[in-house]
Amino acid sequence: MTASPSRTYVFGKLRPTGLVGARQLGEQVVLAAGVTLGVAAGYVLSSHTALAVVGSALPIVLAALVVYAPYRPRGARERRTLYRWWRILAHRRQALRRTGGVWVSPAIEAGTHTDGTAPKSAVAEPEGLEGMTWIPVTVRGRDAVVILQPQSGCVTATLEIASPGLGGKDVDEQTVALERWRELLDGFGNTVDTPVKRVQVLARQLKSDPYAHQRHLATRDASAATANVPRWLTESYAELADAVSTSAEEHRYYITVHAAYTRDLAAEAEGQGDHGVATVLADALEELWTRCEDAELSVMAPLDGPALTALIRNSYDPDHAIWDTGLPRQHAFPRTVDIRHGTYFAARAAGSVVPWFHATAAVVAWPTTPVGPDFLSPLLIGMPDVIRTLAITQDLEPNDRAVARMLAEDTNNRAELHRSVQRGKNIDPRDVLAADATESRGMELARSGAAGAAVVGYLTVSARGAAELEKTRRVADARSRSANLRLEWLDLEHARAFANTLPFAGGIR
Repeated sequence: MTASPSRTYVFGKLRPTGLVGARQLGEQVVLAAGVTLGVAAGYVLSSHTALAVVGSALPIVLAALVVYAPYRPRGARERRTLYRWWRILAHRRQALRRTGGVWVSPAIEAGTHTDGTAPKSAVAEPEGLEGMTWIPVTVRGRDAVVILQPQSGCVTATLEIASPGLGGKDVDEQTVALERWRELLDGFGNTVDTPVKRVQVLARQLKSDPYAHQRHLATRDASAATANVPRWLTESYAELADAVSTSAEEHRYYITVHAAYTRDLAAEAEGQGDHGVATVLADALEELWTRCEDAELSVMAPLDGPALTALIRNSYDPDHAIWDTGLPRQHAFPRTVDIRHGTYFAARAAGSVVPWFHATAAVVAWPTTPVGPDFLSPLLIGMPDVIRTLAITQDLEPNDRAVARMLAEDTNNRAELHRSVQRGKNIDPRDVLAADATESRGMELARSGAAGAAVVGYLTVSARGAAELEKTRRVADARSRSANLRLEWLDLEHARAFANTLPFAGGIR
């Protein structure tokens, strides 16, 4: 009997439609403005032939350079166009003007009130995050916290999942798990009356010490308190310690639901303000809990204020134990965040001399060939001793809208391939596979009635020093290629990009 082939999955290649090819709307505006100015200059200067030619050509050439010419500013390693760099550089200049490049938490200087609560001035967010309001709620009798971000116009809440993840399952179990996850997403994407239209999955690997137990044994044996312990008891404990396997990896998994702060959401709050909005999202979080159980995902608990504080602090400062939930909310963020260096940012905790260095990359290319359900394993379990967070955010849309988008993409893909044939250009086989993948996804959506999803991914790695972080980045690049992904390190904006790997479901339009 032959084994049944494992199921594979395909990712389409997005080719946005546009007047001048695969360009963003802003790029199209720049090109159109250049052409318009060129034509206008040629008309105004038509009495002087030389000036008319120069006046016509100059705006068009400048617009083309802004949109097409590769450029790499100082402090960055990636080559992008001027158009794609200008917003990043503007944000960076503003941050440097505000803080000089080093954000300092006001929590220590602000102190606390006599009743133990923190003054408003003690709670502030570092570069990359905007103002947040934490509202406690109750979900299934458990404490939870809902995060309102007025400037970002969204509300989020998070569940912690007790799961080994896809990396700890065999192929058949992975396929079943993905099908159930699809049903979970479909339940939110195709339901009209739920405010949740975005879901984020966080897979975090923590700092751990596999030799801590052995050092504890050595210290215990040298202690005077164990001098009179029977030999058989000491030997039995040593045998038990040898039988217990220890690992340098400790993983945590989280699912965050995100709702846009809209008029409909405010109406559901029934005039109760922020607390009413938090109650609405708490109901959505309970629905997510139920759907996770249907998908056989074991929910440990929703994140309450202390648990979320510990997770955020551990993300910036892995020396802080993620299970230490005694930290006040005003100390969720580190003492300083230094963004002056372009290829990383440094975060230092109060009382610590040596900072932690962090860098974040975006997944800019998903697999262009069919992959198995475990294609992310090189990133999830294939980097031992690397402190990292992988965030996958999915923006959901109803089936009819998803099918219409697939049709537009498929039409554009086929037209692009047809133009290449007419021009006599060699056709990249990966483009053919991507076009076929888009068509097959459209057929599956139409056949199943499932919701569609736009997917983005981010990876943050952390290290104790700049040299160690550079080595870790190279390891991440190598493992991403094994996963058929392409990463782009978000130089000059690492502090902002880092926030996309926190449980706030950001980083997607």
